[in-house]
Amino acid sequence: MLAGCAYRPAYREPLFFETLGDDTELMVTMRTDRARDLIVYTFPQLQEPEMEDLFDRAQRVSVSTPTSPGDHDVQVYGGIEGEIPKLLTRMGLTLSGQWERNREGFVYFREDATGFEVAVPKRGIIVFADADLPQVYDRMTRDRVIYVPGELAERFLEADAAMYSQHPDGMNLFAEQLPFPFELFFDELWLTINQVDDVVNIDGTGLPDQRMYHLEGIITLPENVQARVFDRLIRVAYRDYMRKRDFEVENWRVTVNLQEQTVVFDNFLIFEDIITEVLTNTIRMNH
Repeated sequence: MLAGCAYRPAYREPLFFETLGDDTELMVTMRTDRARDLIVYTFPQLQEPEMEDLFDRAQRVSVSTPTSPGDHDVQVYGGIEGEIPKLLTRMGLTLSGQWERNREGFVYFREDATGFEVAVPKRGIIVFADADLPQVYDRMTRDRVIYVPGELAERFLEADAAMYSQHPDGMNLFAEQLPFPFELFFDELWLTINQVDDVVNIDGTGLPDQRMYHLEGIITLPENVQARVFDRLIRVAYRDYMRKRDFEVENWRVTVNLQEQTVVFDNFLIFEDIITEVLTNTIRMNH
């Protein structure tokens, strides 16, 4: 669908993901060279034949989604950055037969089957939303307010994947791992996620046939008592998760520290199924 072009970031200062979302939403950014499987799991439509060439040219996928419970007109919006020519990408969408061309202040396309909407506002990026793209377009690309602090943006740029929210309204991150529903109300959350290429269990036993990831970051809660409860829940859930897979937790180098109201993840290894569960629980599309 696309002809060649050299990759130049569509937005540099600030980067696209630095201004994506607001303080009650969760921003997730993922590198396609290191987190491709996580991206495909989150957005299976990128494996469809008409999207395959586009995905091969992508460098980064960034999304924002509400953290508060309840119905939202828009559940997810964001952008795909990479070697993406503007005119040829528009032409490919027009000729595909599956996308309806619209104009409401700018040119955008709506997929007939799902209502998913995309636009190519400039070379190097496709912006998208699962609904109401004209209403979110200005916030994503024109009225750009820096949301992610600069020191974190540098970490996120190098990480395989990263998550950030200033003031989440409520998040059910680990639904399958905890014995009861547990919604979190944070003051701040940021996490970097990096695939671990070589892992050896020090007791000599084998590892499950799953990718493993290293987690680093913080979760700050409103009060110390809530942080203590969450810290304890994470430890119990992690121990239960590992032992169900016949691993002794003591054999793993895991560091979770409690600093007043903040739970700090310093050296935390988790399997791919937890990452995909978190993505499933947080990124929910209307279609």
